Amino acid sequence: MAFLAPLFLTLATLVGVPLLVHLLRRKVGRTVDFPAVRYLTRMEQEHSRDLKLRHRLLLLLRILAVLALALAAARPIAKLAGLGHAPVALAIVLDNSMSTGMVGSERSVFDSLRADVRGLLSELSNDDRAWVVTADGRVIGGSAPSLLESLNGLAPLGGRGDLASATRRAVGLARSGSPRAPVVAIVSDGQRNAFATDSVVDAGVVPVVILAHGTTTVRNRAVLAARAEPTRWTPSGTVTFAISAPDSSDWRLLLDGRTVARGAVASAPVGAPVRLTQRLASSTTGWVRGKVEVDADALRADDARWFAVRVAPPPMVTVRSEGGPFLSAALSTLVEEKRLERGAEGAARSVTVAGADAAGVRLPVLLTAPRDPVRIGEANRTLTRLGIPWRFGAIARNLVLARAASTGGVPLDTNAASVGVFEGTPVRLRYPLVYSPGGTTAATGANAAAIPDTLATAGGSAWAVAGDGYVLIGSPLDPEATELPLRAAFVPWLLEALSRRLGDDGRLIDAVPGEHLAGFRGVTALEAPDGKIVGTNGDRLVVPNEAGVYFLRRQAARIGALVVNPEPEESDVVGMGQGGADSAVAVMRTHLVGRDVAPATSVSAWRRLVFDRAAGHGLLLPLVALALAALLAEAWLARH
Repeated sequence: MAFLAPLFLTLATLVGVPLLVHLLRRKVGRTVDFPAVRYLTRMEQEHSRDLKLRHRLLLLLRILAVLALALAAARPIAKLAGLGHAPVALAIVLDNSMSTGMVGSERSVFDSLRADVRGLLSELSNDDRAWVVTADGRVIGGSAPSLLESLNGLAPLGGRGDLASATRRAVGLARSGSPRAPVVAIVSDGQRNAFATDSVVDAGVVPVVILAHGTTTVRNRAVLAARAEPTRWTPSGTVTFAISAPDSSDWRLLLDGRTVARGAVASAPVGAPVRLTQRLASSTTGWVRGKVEVDADALRADDARWFAVRVAPPPMVTVRSEGGPFLSAALSTLVEEKRLERGAEGAARSVTVAGADAAGVRLPVLLTAPRDPVRIGEANRTLTRLGIPWRFGAIARNLVLARAASTGGVPLDTNAASVGVFEGTPVRLRYPLVYSPGGTTAATGANAAAIPDTLATAGGSAWAVAGDGYVLIGSPLDPEATELPLRAAFVPWLLEALSRRLGDDGRLIDAVPGEHLAGFRGVTALEAPDGKIVGTNGDRLVVPNEAGVYFLRRQAARIGALVVNPEPEESDVVGMGQGGADSAVAVMRTHLVGRDVAPATSVSAWRRLVFDRAAGHGLLLPLVALALAALLAEAWLARH
């Protein structure tokens, strides 16, 4: 037996009141015998046995009434047969991934799932606790009426979400409702990859009931990829995209809302889509939104895919010999590909690339540690003159691996080139970078990674840093010092550093709806596809649920673009056809373990199984009835 309000058990101490009254009634005074009433004594002795039995019965009835009321106030739950269900702590996982937006003959799949949840919530009582957890991690709690109202505001996501994480959260919520019986109810569209995850959700002793819908045969057209190459057009470039369709389909390519190309593709499955490349040029400059789209079908969220491109002249660069031959060769390659343009030293738009010991350099600069240790003093004087708040520390020659700066395992800069070029790079010679100008102690360990300007650490100290108008590396770019210039990601990172960090390109970030990203220091707002400005706060950002291109803004200036698109695998609607529900449940059960994980074959069976998991029934009404019966019996007996 469990109690919903165990503190009310203290009311049971009131049983002492009738007991005290009973004991006080037994107290008698001094006895004086009168000859005239001696015959009454004999009569009382004859009836004393009946009186004692009556008083004890009254005492028991009063104690029973007090105990029954105290137990009723404590709201006990016991495994006894009865009507209704015991109070439950019910966490409902509602799948609102992109695929639930599939529209059938009458309504969308999500509308059907939402109707199932409404039916389940309508059976809850005031003693129950309930939550609704969606695939994007949103948790809605409250009474059944408030939850029913909140369901009206839910809609399918622009991506897959994370049903496994939602289930894990639901298990924790159900456990928190103790002593109510914990139950997790999952309702999904039956897509086979709905529960795709590398981790396993352990529900433990919390019962889980799964309902997966099967739908009619699905024929879905989808744009699975779209990317502008290069990320900066000067002013032309290409757009590469991929389309899957059950039959031949028309496509259109738009730049800033204008159709600039169109064509058709033959049928192709999701696993082997048709890939096309279209050469384009833009007459406008700055950040440009682009989109590839196909004709609308039942699942409209994947009928378009967004991309963004920066249209501007190539960045200008001045190369000094102090940077070394590897750096010069990489920059020459970029110039030959017309990704960079050579500029005169000191020109307004030109970035100087050199060793930190070079004389006469001006911001913006990309500087490396000098190859000759004797030149470290000159290099530090150059940093002081340029106002760069870093210094080269004492030389270190032990082999270490560089690490991309991160907080809690999340890279401070989520740009793929930055993470790929630094993470795991061998470093044999380095000068630990000192953060405080004129300081003597290098920033180390977690402190180094937490400094906003730090891009990478080596040996626990800052090794690559960036700030307003500078990028600084704590080793010469020579294979004897570090393998950084030999890595495949070095040239892309070098271009990214010159165009974004030291130029005016800003960042181009690809993300999926609901994703958590870091590294947004300096971003003050997002400009949505409809032009609405949404302010940001802090270094981290939760990606919007709606697909599109969101420009990153610093005050009124656009400093980058966040391109939000659904996961390509969400367009693979395998498992949503007839009979697909069984297959989806089988996949879910491989990623969900527990003592009681049960599938339901219908909506009614799902609701029945959920409440069958309730441990017993509430005893409030039986106990109140027992207390009332005891009081009535006591009143009748007292009068007779």
